Amino acid sequence: MSKLTYSIFITYLLLGIYVLGVAIQTPYIGISVDTANGQPVIVKTYYTDWGQQQNIEKGDILLTIDRQPAEEKVTMGKPYFFRSAKELTILKPDGVVRAITVKHTDIPEELLTQIVFPLLYFVLSFFVAIYLWKRTKENRITNLLTLFLLTCSLAYTSVGASSRGNLVGLVVIDLCLVLCLVLFIHFLQHYFYYLHIKWPSFHTKWLYLLPLVISCFLLTEIDNSHFSRITSIMILGLFGILVLYATYLLIITYLRTKSAKIRLIALALIVPFLPFLLLFVVPEILHYTPIIPAEYSALFLLFIPFSFIFIQVNERLFDIEYQLSRLRYYCALAFFSASVITIGIAIFLVEQLSITLITAIFTLVFLINIMSFYVKEQLDFKHRKVIFSSNGDYVHNLYAAVNRMGKAKNQQELLARFTYEITEKLGTTAFTIETISADVPLSRGEIISKNQMTQLLLYDNADEKIVLLINHTLQKEELLWLELLALYVSMFIESLKLIEDLVLEIQHMKVTHDTPLPWLDKLLWNIIEKEKSILAQELHDTILQEQLHLARELDVLAGAPTIKRDKVRDIREQLLNATKDLREYCENLSPPLLDTFGLQIALKKLVQKVNIRANFLLNTQIERVHFQDLSLHLVVYRLVQELFNNAIKHAEATEVSLRLLAIDRGFVLQYDDNGIGCNIEDLMQSSASMGINGIRERVRAFNGDMTITSKQNEGMHISIKIQEEGEPIND
Repeated sequence: MSKLTYSIFITYLLLGIYVLGVAIQTPYIGISVDTANGQPVIVKTYYTDWGQQQNIEKGDILLTIDRQPAEEKVTMGKPYFFRSAKELTILKPDGVVRAITVKHTDIPEELLTQIVFPLLYFVLSFFVAIYLWKRTKENRITNLLTLFLLTCSLAYTSVGASSRGNLVGLVVIDLCLVLCLVLFIHFLQHYFYYLHIKWPSFHTKWLYLLPLVISCFLLTEIDNSHFSRITSIMILGLFGILVLYATYLLIITYLRTKSAKIRLIALALIVPFLPFLLLFVVPEILHYTPIIPAEYSALFLLFIPFSFIFIQVNERLFDIEYQLSRLRYYCALAFFSASVITIGIAIFLVEQLSITLITAIFTLVFLINIMSFYVKEQLDFKHRKVIFSSNGDYVHNLYAAVNRMGKAKNQQELLARFTYEITEKLGTTAFTIETISADVPLSRGEIISKNQMTQLLLYDNADEKIVLLINHTLQKEELLWLELLALYVSMFIESLKLIEDLVLEIQHMKVTHDTPLPWLDKLLWNIIEKEKSILAQELHDTILQEQLHLARELDVLAGAPTIKRDKVRDIREQLLNATKDLREYCENLSPPLLDTFGLQIALKKLVQKVNIRANFLLNTQIERVHFQDLSLHLVVYRLVQELFNNAIKHAEATEVSLRLLAIDRGFVLQYDDNGIGCNIEDLMQSSASMGINGIRERVRAFNGDMTITSKQNEGMHISIKIQEEGEPIND
């Protein structure tokens, strides 16, 4: 920790402890008296419920304050306001003298708003600031964010001391009210630079003149031992102007850039400040009674620093949108539970609780619930990673990343896609992927983070090791995401290595004319035999059965005393139909028109056959396509053939549309029908999916893309795109 940082934290602790000590030392009572009659007569008490409980009424005479005559502390003939006291003595109109001991616990509103909440805010802000500093060290954006957090905390913590008229408390709250906004605007300026957004205003350094001017005003007031109304109005006015200025900067920048981060920061600033600004500051400046007292409207300021707790600055800002969405989720849960608990308490203690106290109880329970959710989150991450990994969009993002990387054809492309995923998800380019031969103290998939360096072993064998080095530490969610993704990458690399070795072996076999590999021979033999079996089964179930039936018909005819001409004609017609079916099988196995007249003519002939067989209206658009790989012509023909077969057997459609469109080095095949449709998952599990799976396998074999869209009674829509690798074809 540098001397400057050390000094900042020490100053924060000393000032915070001092102003909290002032508030704790003497309870705040806020009693107004009138001395027009030569005696301090009580006009009203700030805490009405407490005044009623202590039987303090308008017209009572205040005799002593902390065992000192009240008359010595006031100027006769003028109104006076007693801020704090431990003991009071009052004279009732009937001559009864009452001694009152003032305790914090007797005034719950004062205890919560001036001691409990400020103390909680002070402690949490300190630990959050330490956390931010330890995570990012000497980063300027983080430093400004930390200073903003500490000055906000001091401003709120000084509420109790300033309300008691303490000089240090008044100076601290007045300076910090302005300084915290100057620091926030300064933070915005550097944040905009980081996001490469043009700063829409003058340099923020000139705003630091405002705290200096305020300091001069405050020094002139010290000689008079009180703060004038003009100084107070000036400080509140500057506070309001800076709030509006920061809001203006954020709004115009968001309108120009549409950045989600800017929008979220704008909401985090505007929403908490508006109650304090509109309900207290504006009425106070206009000389109206504040709608809500400062200590209550300032409660909303509690949300400002903690809206930025999750903005982790470490060469990039952390995923604030995900963090704020999680905060909103926790707030919704905490609001429900806090409402139930508060209503339960109010029902049982309805006579003892005021609206103010009920509001304070709700706020306290609400904050405690939110803290509990975050504690649970940390425990889940440590002991139940599977549950924790479901937070945010990490699982969805991981699935998408694995799907994209799975399309890589070699190790170089795989690592390039892995680099892209890290850059997009983690928002950083401060990393390298190195291939080394030396041993590393890591097991595969293991992550080590130390000295702001994250190291991960992606692949390890006897010859080489692939290591990922990230030049900063990562958050827990990011580490878990990276660890899971690295496991997939490691498996992908192993698979690609095996495939590359296999390809090299086959190429070597081809060049050297060596004997084919036994396992390859076996694989090809099995594939051929499987296709033969399918064809044999198809012929057996159709044409062969028809031939056997005709043979039996001929046997019957041969044994008859007379031969009927009609019967012979029927048998002849059935033979012709069987021959026609056999010809169609042969054409399907090897379309003769495809080699003779080309793909376009063969497809048009296929369309004519479908129009004869089908009971739907068929609309087609077939463009002329050219391929360097002649086998693609057969692929297109088979795809169209299978799509038509599915439409005839399963679609139950009245209209079917098929378009074959030529693109650079490939084609797009678009199929649409208005049939019964289906659920895609159910389709993949049914026997009807054999045709679809066949189409999918053909497309995958040529590195194409295929998308299927379908719902019950909404038809089916299939889009297929295949492109050859290589240079564009010139017609």
